[in-house]
This record gives sequence, structure tokens and C-alpha cells, in this order.
Amino acid sequence: MARSRNARTAAPSRLPTHALAELFATVRARSLAIAKPLSAEDCVVQSMPDASPVKWHLAHVTWFFETFILENYEPGFKPFNTQFRVLFNSYYNTVGDKHPRPERGMLTRPALDDVLAYRSNVDARIRDLLQTKAGAPAAVAELVTLGINHEEQHQELMLTDVKHLLSRNPLAPAYAQRWPLTPVRARRMRWVPIRGGAVDIGH
Repeated sequence: MARSRNARTAAPSRLPTHALAELFATVRARSLAIAKPLSAEDCVVQSMPDASPVKWHLAHVTWFFETFILENYEPGFKPFNTQFRVLFNSYYNTVGDKHPRPERGMLTRPALDDVLAYRSNVDARIRDLLQTKAGAPAAVAELVTLGINHEEQHQELMLTDVKHLLSRNPLAPAYAQRWPLTPVRARRMRWVPIRGGAVDIGH
């Protein structure tokens, strides 16, 4: 499972509960930041069978937290929407049925706003679970850690998939309109004195 170089999640299950909750919030917010430059239409289209819509990614990573953590550890658990269990399952055969991967782009419903509401609901419930007076059980911390790593993997997939999607558009839209592409400025050119003679270059 891929991990972001900025995540610093080598052993988050050993983090204090408040630090794990903060890391959870940071990673969840990063997914929304990736989707922010996109329109609702951008988020629903599937450019090829091996790609997934951004809206599906946003819902699937939320499904992970609901299915593997809330369902097993939240007192009085009730699913946000019973239909989401099938719609946003990917390859977890032991969990149950799943919507065919090549047809994820056909899911115009639920709307993007509904998926964002789903994320907000699950986020609040995970925070509550981590902040119980008794503290989160070790198993919960480990699963939250796994869910964080899983979401970081999907953040990379979101960027890959949306860039492929935009590359198929004849209007050649950019994912992010900014220039220059890097904040680093070129240094002013100048002559560098070196000693003359033969030198070895390379390995």
C-alpha cells in the first residue's frame, strides 16, 4: 500500500489518541483539497475502466472507515446509507457485493454533495470514537492507521485518474491553474571559476 511522503505514518498506532485524531483529520482534509479544483462533473466521470471517478474515491475511503471501524466498534452503530455498502465496496469480497468497477462512472447518484455529507458524518463519528473517555482500543487505533494509509493511497490514485480524465478533454484543461508551476526561482546566471585540466565524470 503506497504512502505519502508527507504523512509520517510509519507507526501511528503508537501515537497518543489526540495525535492520531489530528493525523486522521489532516489526511481526510487533504482528499478534499485534491478535489477542490474540480467541478461536480469532473468528479463523476470515469475516463477508462481502470480509473475511478473522484467522487467514488472520496466515498470509498469513507466506506472503509465506516465498514471496518464504526460497524464493529461504535455503540449503536447505524449505517449512513445501507446502499453505500455495495456502491463503494471495491475488492473486499468477504464484505459482500460490489458495484462493477467499469461502471463506477455511471453512479450519477448519490450526488457529490451527498458523498461530502457522508464523509462529514463518518469523520465526526470516528473523532468521537477516538475521543471516548476510556480511550480508543488498540484495535481501533490500528484500523484508523490502516485507513489513513489506505486514504493516502487513494489520494495518489485520485490525482492519477483525474489527470488522465482531463487529458482526454479536447479543451486541454489544467488540473490547477497556477504559474509558475514551482515556487522555486531560477538563480541568476554567473560564471563559475574551475581549475583547468582533465577530469573524470561519471561512475
